Formats: sequence, C-alpha cells, structure tokens
Amino acid sequence: MTLDDRLRTVALLAATGLLVQLPIAHAQSAEAEVLFREGRKLIGQGRVAVGCDKLAASEKLEPSIGTLLNLGDCREKLGRLASAWAAFRKAEAMAKRAGGEDKRHLEARRRAAQLEPRLATLTIQVTGSVDGVVVSRAGLPLEPGAWNTAVPVDPGSYAILVEAPGHKPWRAEVSVLHKARRTVVVPTLERAAVVSAPPVPVVASVPVVISPPPARSTLTMRTTTESSFTAERKLGLALGLVGAGSIGAGVYFGRQSNDLQRDADLRCPLVVCADPEGLRLNNRAQTAATRANIFYVAGGVSVASAIVLFIVGRPEQRTVVRPTAGRDQVGVSVAGRF
Repeated sequence: MTLDDRLRTVALLAATGLLVQLPIAHAQSAEAEVLFREGRKLIGQGRVAVGCDKLAASEKLEPSIGTLLNLGDCREKLGRLASAWAAFRKAEAMAKRAGGEDKRHLEARRRAAQLEPRLATLTIQVTGSVDGVVVSRAGLPLEPGAWNTAVPVDPGSYAILVEAPGHKPWRAEVSVLHKARRTVVVPTLERAAVVSAPPVPVVASVPVVISPPPARSTLTMRTTTESSFTAERKLGLALGLVGAGSIGAGVYFGRQSNDLQRDADLRCPLVVCADPEGLRLNNRAQTAATRANIFYVAGGVSVASAIVLFIVGRPEQRTVVRPTAGRDQVGVSVAGRF
C-alpha cells in the first residue's frame, strides 16, 4: 500500500467516525430543545411548576445560558429563591466563560444580586469531633466544607440526620421561612450502649429420696417467676401511646403551618401586605403553628412521664419459700421475681 493509499484510508476512517458521532450529538441537542420549548409553553399557560421541571430536565441534558435564565425565572416565581439564585449564578459564570455574551452575563448577575437580600439560609453547626461522622440534610449527605456555613436554601422543612459508627444517631427537623436565618447546633454524639439479652427464667425440679419403703418420700423444689409487668408500667405504656399520638399531631400541624406560610409568602412576598387571601393564609399558618407547639409539649411530657413510670415501676426482687407435702413426697416451693 502506497503512502497516498494510507492517507486516503485514514481520512475515510476519520470521516466515518465523525458521521457516526454527529447523529448522537444532534439527538441530545434536539431532546434538550424540545424540553426547553415545552417548558416555556407550559409556563406561558400558567403551569409554572410543570414547566419548571421541563426546563430543569433540558438543562440537565444540555446546559445553556438561555435555559438557566428561564429556569431561574420560573423558580423565582415558585418562591424557590435559593434555587433561582443558583441558576442565575451558573448562567453568569457560563456567559463569562463563553465570551461575547455581555448582555446575558449582565442580566444573570443583576437577577442574582436582586435575590441575595431575600435568601433564607440554614447553618448546620457541628461542634463535636467524632470519627466517621456523616451529616445529611433532607436525605442528602453534606460535604464537611458545608458545615458551619450559612448555606442558602429554599423555604420549607428540612430533616437533619447525624450518624457515626458506634454512636447513637441524632435527628432534628427544622423549618426555614422566607428570609429566615436558621442555625442548627449538632451536639456531640453519645456512644451506643451494648444491649445484653435478659436472663431466661428457669423452672427446676430436683427429686430427693428421704426414707426407704414402705413409703418413698421425695423432696421437690419448684422455682416459679412472677410477672414483671406492674400497674405502674401499664400506666406508663398508656401514657407513652398518648405521647406518641400527640407528637404525631404536632408533626401534622407543623407541616400544615409550613405549607400555609409558604402559600402566604407567595401571595405576599413583602413585609407589608394588602392581599386578604394572603393575610388569611398567614393567620391560619400561625394558628397551626400554635397547635403544633401545644401537641409537641403535651407529647413530650407524656413520653417523659411514661419513661419515669416504666423505670420506677420495676418489680422488687423477692423470694418466697414454702414447704410442700404429698402422700409420698415432701419438699419446698421457691417463688419470686428474678
């Protein structure tokens, strides 16, 4: 094969590879474009939440400055200010890298700057130094660099879980309202106690020959155990069930308060509000929050009382020895709580 033939072969292979790759790239771009147009159409029809999901899917497939600007705008309309701020900042950085996008670069910077004073933040303050500790927010692990930092978050409820090998997990749920600055302090985790299995009650019978015939006598010792479920522990169990129900009701009203407050903030984003529906939603949110606090306190008192009753209601250890006799045997009976 001559040199010219080799060059032609290499060129042909390169062209074939390019033709194979082009349809794939075009298909990805087309899918992102369809999702972008569908999202814009839905937002124009007033279906902002569904349209916002379409834009997010388009941006995930193929990030672009225009998609990010539209995504930030619809998230701002939904009250998800932290997510909107992040989209505008990402669009600003992308426009700066691209060059020749001065107009959209300035627009993204302006929209992000407008949102910053209105952002809510959540700080998870980790004070203890436990090896292998993992901090999760809303089910997602946080990088250690995000600890002890005021991170912008959307308004809503967040479950905080802190775990470490050989330690008891620590949980908390925090509600973040519009423009709120919330801080959650994580205590030092307690070591997990080693749980040992309780002893198994044993009933023993020991025959002993006392005298020879005509009548054979046997000494028998019987050991029995009495129930340890006292009246105090029964009352503690009932209080525990009442406390659990009260805490569950507190969780329900707490979530209801968060939802109502979020709806009120969407109608009245400013401190001064003249919208009657927004004021009504705010009043309902405050009422639900008050109910939640009452149920939390009642549930906590009931559970604490149940624990105390269960501890102090532990049966006393005692042993009763009684003689027993029959026609052809004699012995003793041992009964008590063990």
